[in-house]
Formats: sequence, C-alpha cells, structure tokens
Amino acid sequence: MALPACRQEAPRIVTPAFYYWKTTLSVSADERSYLDRLNCKKLYVKWLDIGRSDVTGAITPYALLEITDTSALSGLAIVPTVFITNAVFKGISGQETERMADNLKGSLDAFVRATGRANFPEEIQFDCDWTVSTREAYFLFLQKIKKRLPPDTRISATIRLHQYKFPDQTGVPPADRGMLMFYNTGDVDDPAARNSIFRPEDAGKYVAGAPKTYPIPLDLALPVFSWLLVYREDALWKIIPDVPDAALADTLRFMPLQNGPGQSPVEVYVQSGTFMSGHYLRPGDLLRQETITPALLLQATELASQTNLADETTVAFFHLDEAALQRYPVQLLDTVCQMICLPEKKKH
Repeated sequence: MALPACRQEAPRIVTPAFYYWKTTLSVSADERSYLDRLNCKKLYVKWLDIGRSDVTGAITPYALLEITDTSALSGLAIVPTVFITNAVFKGISGQETERMADNLKGSLDAFVRATGRANFPEEIQFDCDWTVSTREAYFLFLQKIKKRLPPDTRISATIRLHQYKFPDQTGVPPADRGMLMFYNTGDVDDPAARNSIFRPEDAGKYVAGAPKTYPIPLDLALPVFSWLLVYREDALWKIIPDVPDAALADTLRFMPLQNGPGQSPVEVYVQSGTFMSGHYLRPGDLLRQETITPALLLQATELASQTNLADETTVAFFHLDEAALQRYPVQLLDTVCQMICLPEKKKH
C-alpha cells in the first residue's frame, strides 16, 4: 500500500498524479486500481492539439480526444490539457488570438459535458514549448483565455528545463502554476543521441546554476514511458510509443549494433522489411528503443528534488497505460514521491 502523504518532517506536501495522453479516454479497471493504490486522484487528460495547417497555414485543432467510457473517472480530478505547437504563435494576429480563445472556451465546455462533470474544471493546463520570438503572443493568449474561464479556474503551463534555468531570457508565462517537465532533455532528431528522453548529465546542466526561486509555483512531471525512434536516411522518421522490450530481439529482422551486452538504449538496423505497430520499416532503417528504467527514474527524481518546487507539489507521471503498470510498480512511484517530499538536505 502506497503511503498517502509524506512523513511529518517533510518540507513538501506531494500529490501524485498521472498524464493521460491517448487518443481515446477509457481508463481500464487495472489502471484505476493502480491509481488507487498510489492514492492518485488527479489526471491531466490531453483534450486536443492545436497547430497550423500545412496547406493553408490556418490555426487548426486536431487529435481531439474521443471519450468512450467515463465510469472509471469517479472521484478523480480531471485537468484538461491542451497541446499547442509553437508554430501557432509565429506571426499570429490579434484577431486569430481572440478567435482561438473563443473557440477553445467552447471546446472546454464540450469537454465538461462529454466527461459528465457537474462543474467546470478547477484547472486547465496548456502545453507549449514557446520561444523568445513567440513568448509575447503565447503569453497574450494565456491572458485572453484566462478572461473567458470561470474566475476561480487556475491556469497551469508546462515549463521546459531551459525555460526554468533562463527565465529572464525566455520569460515566465502569466499562469497560476507551472509544470516543470523533467524529461526530453536530449535531441530526438539526432541518430547518435544516447537517450533523448532523459540523461542525468543533460538535466544536471539545467539544474546547476538555475535561479534559486522561480516566479510562479512549480509542480513536477517525470517520465514513465518508452518509445521506439525510427531513423530513415539519417533523419527521424517516426516515433512509435510503448514497443515491448523484446520486440527487437528477432535477429532475422533486426541486426543489433555492437554496443555490448546490456547497452541502453537498444539500437538495431532493420535487415528485412517488416511491420511494427502498423508502420512499415525498411531495410537500413535505424531503430533506437529508449526506456526510462526504474534506476533512471530515481536518478531523475534525485535531480528534480533540487529544483525550486512548490511547498505543495503535484508530481505527475507521464503517462498512464498498461506498459507503465508493468514497468513501474506502485512502490517505486511512492518512493519517488517520498524523495520529492524529503530533498537531500532533509534526509537523514
């Protein structure tokens, strides 16, 4: 049984949460049991993506969540999460900003109805990796949507590690809270990268020398996922999520690189054309399977505990699925929460 809260001497109160990043909302009985054993009562549910059309350049919503079963959501706080590409805010007009805020408010109302909620969510999260050139437009949008929401609705915004370390350069979003995304530290486009999800040496560069305080309260997101990166002609071609660990063991189809026994990540070349998760892999494609092992998750937690997290912190794991249930036991995630409760300076 996971401990519901930190020990009394803990400097932080930690609330466990999960991201739900699928295209269809249907929490299984096993997933709900897993959440309950962790005493997790909050889900950050991706509602839709917003991008620009490759054809017309128009701001377009896509990947709208399909809601098929809400029976397992009882007792859970649901935080609708909206992913917006940085391209949306490049050259955006004032009229487009107003229209996007209006349309999104209507979409969020539809989310409330579809999930059978009696009240508007207490929190809405926006996920955008803004840049120096787009920050003013993105921050203006956050202000516009805030005015359209019920007055007691909190807005949270994701914060990448480079934005955390250099707030004077990147700006600080006008949000009630930030979610520090403690992963995706490497270059996913680089075929030679070792693990683009998380490497302690990469993350450590952003923790070291960061300002002692961040201007808005910070929650924390940690990775509990794996993916298969497919490189074709030295460029990233496809990301395939949650491929089983043994999927690349077939030496008739895949030729392992000479990385040595136990090397992580696993890298192979495709020898014989084959399908995987509905995608056709060609001979010569380079495949790199990146995984957050339990040991690596604990390393990430140790580093994250050194950042300026809020006294009352949500620790959100990305993301909930059957693979996470198998790879990350409840006891492991409870240990993670306890480590955030008790940073190194408080441990005995």
